[in-house]
This record gives sequence, structure tokens and C-alpha cells, in this order.
Amino acid sequence: MYWRHGSFFPIKRRISRTMVESGVVINSFNPPHLDFFFNLTNTQLNSISIISNNVNLLQVSPLSEISIVPVNFSDGYHHLDILMLDDIHDIEFYQQIDISTGTQTLRVTILNEDHEPVKNISVHLELSIYSHITTQQYTNQFGEVTFNYLSRNSQVYVEAISMATKRYAFSGLNTLKYQNITLILEEMNSTHYDEYLINR
Repeated sequence: MYWRHGSFFPIKRRISRTMVESGVVINSFNPPHLDFFFNLTNTQLNSISIISNNVNLLQVSPLSEISIVPVNFSDGYHHLDILMLDDIHDIEFYQQIDISTGTQTLRVTILNEDHEPVKNISVHLELSIYSHITTQQYTNQFGEVTFNYLSRNSQVYVEAISMATKRYAFSGLNTLKYQNITLILEEMNSTHYDEYLINR
């Protein structure tokens, strides 16, 4: 029980960007092994806890000023709670982030209506259930992009849009069944075009 500062509970503060110096790509796809870098200069923290989907993954203590915390994630979506405790000053630092991890790749080829590769077109990929987990790439000279770190068995949505020609292509798929797909651009109808502009 916390009793300092005349309170039963610690003061809660969000973890600042300068305190968490990490290679983690938030709201996107990551490799299953991640090293979290914590810059703890000018703090007196006792422990770091990382909780994934309400399951405690690890707790690290004691800490140095620059702490590297390696974490191995299972395949799939992770809602992470990062907690750092300063028992001396009764402060609890916290941050919530969402990521997806995996080792699967998906190659997407974009062709025009003449079945020719289309270069430099934006291709967007997102998880179907957790649509805020996204990534985006631009096609190379062969009309291809490769998405990495997808989980082995997940539903994803892929969309390619050419605003210059008002053409698009999309597909929903399961990464367990497909590692290579080809999409052919079609003319974007006026309704879809207007919805796209509004959503942007």
C-alpha cells in the first residue's frame, strides 16, 4: 500500500517519448523479437513491466539509466501495457500501445487493365479486425511491394489506389493461404472516389 504523499495510490503519469526510445513501430507490424530501449536518465525507477493482452510478459528490476529489455512475442495482435514504477516518489509511469508481430510475408503485385505492372502506387495493408494496425508501401518498377512481419494466420485487407488515374484494387485474404497475390486496377466509381476523399 502506498502511503507517501498522503495517498493510498501512486501518482500516474504517461511515459514520454523521450523516456521510451524504442524500435517498435506502434500501430503496425513488427518482428516477433523486439528490444525495448528505455532512457531512464533523471528518474529513480524500480521496475519495468510489460503486459500483453492482459497477460504479464515480464518484469525487470533493478534498472540502469539506459535499459534494454528484450521481448519475444507470440504470433499475432498485442495490446501492450508498459508500466514503470518509482517507489521512492510514488509515481507510476504507463503507456499503452498496439502492435502485431509475425514472420509471414506477403508479396502484392499491382497491374493495370492491360496487365502491365504499375510502379510508384500506394498499397495499404491493415488487419481486418484491428483496422488501426496498418502499413503502407509504394510499388517498385515491377509493380510489387512486400509486406513483412505478418502473423501466420490472420485476416488482412489490401488496397491499392491511384488518385492520378482514379483506379483502385482491393482484396481481403488470410495470410495462412496466400503469400503472393496480384491485383488489377479498375476504374473507381464516383461514389467510392467521394468516400475516399471524405475519409482522407
